[in-house]
Amino acid sequence: MTLTRKLINDMRTHGRISIDKTLEALLLEHYRTEPYPHTYTEQDLYEQTRKLIVRYNRDHDLVSLNFFKPGLTRSSRIAPRWR
Repeated sequence: MTLTRKLINDMRTHGRISIDKTLEALLLEHYRTEPYPHTYTEQDLYEQTRKLIVRYNRDHDLVSLNFFKPGLTRSSRIAPRWR
């Protein structure tokens, strides 16, 4: 199973999730094809995209620069809010 615009629109409507055009393009680019030889289930797609959407909306400026690459975190550039 792959991510489609219909699934993204379902997430927007039923999940009340904010997904802008930039995020939609990034998600479609990443989940348009399945990683051979593995396949995504519907649950995999919803959970993985939900995590990325929450992260994107929380740290929009950092995530847009380093969306699918680990290592750059909020604390590596900005002091935590609780300090």
